[in-house]
Amino acid sequence: MNKKTYLLLSLMLAGCGGGGSDNSASETGADTVFDLGPAGGVATVEYSENNNFLQFIPDLDISDYHGASQGRELFIATWSPAPGDRDLLDGYGPLAITDSCSNCHEASARAESLKSDGSTGNGILFRLRDEDGNEDPLLGPQLQTFSEDNIPEGTVTWSEGSNKEVLFHLNNNQYSLADGVALAPRLSPQLVGMGLLDLVSESTILEYEDINDSDMDGISGRANQQSECIGRFGWKAIHCTLKGQVAGAFQQDMGLTTTLNALEPCTESQSVCALYPSGGKPEVSDNSLEAINDFLTILAVPERRIDDESEFMAGKALFESTGCDACHRETLQTGDIERFPILSNQVFYPYTDLLLHDMGEDLSDGAKEAGAEPTEWRTPPLWGLGLIEGDGKSRFLHDGRASDLDTAILWHGGEAQASKEAFVELTEEQRNTLLAFLRSI
Repeated sequence: MNKKTYLLLSLMLAGCGGGGSDNSASETGADTVFDLGPAGGVATVEYSENNNFLQFIPDLDISDYHGASQGRELFIATWSPAPGDRDLLDGYGPLAITDSCSNCHEASARAESLKSDGSTGNGILFRLRDEDGNEDPLLGPQLQTFSEDNIPEGTVTWSEGSNKEVLFHLNNNQYSLADGVALAPRLSPQLVGMGLLDLVSESTILEYEDINDSDMDGISGRANQQSECIGRFGWKAIHCTLKGQVAGAFQQDMGLTTTLNALEPCTESQSVCALYPSGGKPEVSDNSLEAINDFLTILAVPERRIDDESEFMAGKALFESTGCDACHRETLQTGDIERFPILSNQVFYPYTDLLLHDMGEDLSDGAKEAGAEPTEWRTPPLWGLGLIEGDGKSRFLHDGRASDLDTAILWHGGEAQASKEAFVELTEEQRNTLLAFLRSI
């Protein structure tokens, strides 16, 4: 395809989509055939094969790191039960999943979730709720696979169902889940660009909300409105801020208390938390929590990997014409940022609207959480997914049922049903072009 023909096709295809970017291909014959800013604005870093997701913003002066360096050390450290030799790093457990943040969030990939032997790894956890949002009365809101008394709440194995869905099995000889309580899986995400998403204003998120589908395009995304803020983090958008997300993970995943979550993850029916010493009240100080928040805030975004600019733009046009951009919003923008001024008013390209969308019964997990219905999921960002596909252990969708991006698309339903069908109707060459675009952003 010559450039003139390609440009005409791109413009025709782009006109068929809803939402989308106002960037258009250049007709001047310039060396660059698209006009997009860096993937993460000023927070963009060159692609690094071995450290994609845990690099600092390249142009940030070291005097502006605040607590990020300390936060990095806390993030990669192994925490121990109290009383430990290191006061700053004890308090782990007595109920938990893992003893280090980096066990679930790796530098260059996703942590392993569904292992080939049928067991599950650090890259997946399990909420315990029913369709009304009630947690399990004994085990609480999340399954803990480690206990200091060597009697964990259970372990989980998996198998493949008749329709290629993933079936999870709780292994616990002492207790069965209460009636209606689901074993609801959640893959751990890579942390690229989390700080940028945290710095988007709530008004920007609300711009795309269309609860009643007033424009009749089949898309009715809604913000997960909490009591005083809008959720934006987690598969169900249950946390409003990055700091809240970190504190929630400390409590539920590592058994570490903070001033935001002051209680151990034990229910009133579980005595194990009273049997072992605390690492302090709280176990993670406000300074440590702030330091980890600083670390995550200044993590850089890998730049796009584009081998063929014409193919990239053709894939972008197909992404828009199939309606994928109706939920996977191409650009967001930060506001005025006092603590890290370099991140102020940055346009970046995460491909998410941070809204909840009904994705259909096939993707329901049977659990309502923080106002999000069992079939509702926050639009996940797409940047960096091509860096982990095919590594032998990374999986996609909330439960890891998809081993590659095209399989993930084919599981879309509900509000995304029309886009999935449009993808299916593409020729094989067009599908490959669209997938190449997704793998490069």
